[in-house]
Amino acid sequence: MTKSRRTTLILNRDGGTSRGMNSQQFGELVAKQLESRGDHCTVQMISGPDLINVLKHAADDDTTGTIIAAGGDGTVSATAAACFRSGKTLGVLPLGTMNLFARSLQMPLDPIAAVEALTTATARDLDIATANGRPFIHQYSVGLHSRLVNLRAGMNTSTKLRKLASTLAALGKVVLDPPRFDLDLTVGSGRERQTLSAISVSNNVLTGLPAPYAEKLDGGVLGISCSAALDTASVIRMTMDAARGKLEENPDVDVRTETRVTLNFASPPKSLKAAIDGEIISLENEVELNLHAGALRTLVPAQHPA
Repeated sequence: MTKSRRTTLILNRDGGTSRGMNSQQFGELVAKQLESRGDHCTVQMISGPDLINVLKHAADDDTTGTIIAAGGDGTVSATAAACFRSGKTLGVLPLGTMNLFARSLQMPLDPIAAVEALTTATARDLDIATANGRPFIHQYSVGLHSRLVNLRAGMNTSTKLRKLASTLAALGKVVLDPPRFDLDLTVGSGRERQTLSAISVSNNVLTGLPAPYAEKLDGGVLGISCSAALDTASVIRMTMDAARGKLEENPDVDVRTETRVTLNFASPPKSLKAAIDGEIISLENEVELNLHAGALRTLVPAQHPA
């Protein structure tokens, strides 16, 4: 960690794991561990709505060199975006339900073990992507996945079990009524017109279900997955292939890697939304996605392979 500048720990009390722990005690433990090796650590205890303002203050603070996100994937994604824009180093303590970025870092999912791993972590330059300038560390998606996320947002996800049940309920609705839209996909100098039920553009290539995360975060590519317009039976087959980690073998799915891609949506249905790192946003008619290789300085556990 940076020795001459402060570390700011942002601890989200609303994270999936945080609800079952003494957040104040955990924050003090992290600060003590970091300060034992000479790093001055300031702890910011927040709830979800406070996150953006606290991040902005930390990013604008010239004395802060590292920002540690202690929370779920939403907290980590927002913190990564702030670090990317400000040039600060990102640290991650997984306190969420899925902890996808932490899995990519091979960070222990047990909070106490994660603290120990963080104290011996080293900084590495990892990849981050943008969609029309908005940073994301996981994926930008339209269609099946974004509809599932949108449906689940109106359900009870207060615990891991309830989140799983809500995900399955939302998946059932998506399977019975798959979305369908036209898309012009521009890669390099080529432009393709496709009719799809889903497109996903990820920061490096994702694994299959049940926890789709990138096993490599410095591959320097976007993972682009296009699913042809599907009926219910085809969606079920695709979901099963994804669960087995065999999505690339599904005949309805085209998977490729690029560093830049532009999506043009021709008269999309009004109900069609986009999801970026799990957050539902309005769908823009044109979306340019870029991979920024090595642009996110990140603390990585010592045991993580080169």
